[in-house]
Amino acid sequence: MKDILPPREWCHVNCFIKELKDAYSPPVVSVYAPSGKVDYMIKTLEKTEREPAVEEVEAAIVEELGKLKTFMGSTCIFGWKEETVVVKKIFTSPVISPIYVVDDEPFVEPLRDILEIRHDVLLAILDYKTAILRSYKGCDATRQKKIKSYVGARHRKGGWSQKRFSRIRDMQIRHHFDSVADELENFDLKNIEVILLGGPSNAKKEFLRGLRKGIVDKTVVIEKLDLSSNDEEIGVMIIDQLDRFRKEQELEQLTKVKENTKRELILTENQEICAALEAGAVDTILIASDYYAATPEEKERILKMIEAAEISAAEIEFITNKDVLGKLHRYGSVVASLRYRPF
Repeated sequence: MKDILPPREWCHVNCFIKELKDAYSPPVVSVYAPSGKVDYMIKTLEKTEREPAVEEVEAAIVEELGKLKTFMGSTCIFGWKEETVVVKKIFTSPVISPIYVVDDEPFVEPLRDILEIRHDVLLAILDYKTAILRSYKGCDATRQKKIKSYVGARHRKGGWSQKRFSRIRDMQIRHHFDSVADELENFDLKNIEVILLGGPSNAKKEFLRGLRKGIVDKTVVIEKLDLSSNDEEIGVMIIDQLDRFRKEQELEQLTKVKENTKRELILTENQEICAALEAGAVDTILIASDYYAATPEEKERILKMIEAAEISAAEIEFITNKDVLGKLHRYGSVVASLRYRPF
């Protein structure tokens, strides 16, 4: 199951980042103050000595922080000096750690982090004796289980016959893989969207043969990943596979748009989409992550559209992959797939 900010907040934060990108003048003071840490950030700003222009900006940010009333989540404030001091702020529901940065551009990585669409992933790396199962929410590991089993490594002279030894070893391997499969079931497989399987080629093939179809359908076999792989190598692989998985999902959404275009069940004009939402006729709205609202009115219209979609139980998907964005833009930056034509 994917984990994402509420769509209205996701869009609001995404637009805020784009507005900052086109508005600032260096140097920029970036401050993140979570609930309960406002006084701490004020003290940090007050005791830090900077050049006069930066201190003027910091004084304006301290003033903004001092006006804050009780809130949940975090407040994120950015300031710089033009003819006068400019301060921009946004509140987020996720808690962001206290941060104070002065740089040539706004420090927006924490905001980009909370925009990450995080999928539930299960990593399984195994051979004939050992298996590691590790669940992830996005790129963050959430749980791990290690399974070790006894499997005879080689036939010894004077013991069982080679044929009997091979038969017993095959039974031990099957028992090992059955134990791993049982442990898999103890993870939240209903919400796991993709299972990544690493290890020696033959071991992966034998393990897959014993799994039920529902698990096999979710499994992606990964090459060049085994129990000797370090955390950095695993991290790179997880990011790459998440990008691929997200792209596949977005391409599936675009395929539905193409199919609905033939059936005349697509709208691309904002006013028509709003009317269709009011009628409960919208099934899915695709919104380009690079959508830029040229005016405050246009931004508010998009936010109201998202709110109407949530009320009507329409699915909201943000398209983030660059390749898929290029294809979506052939239709528009906001595209609605309809359940039926309301007008």
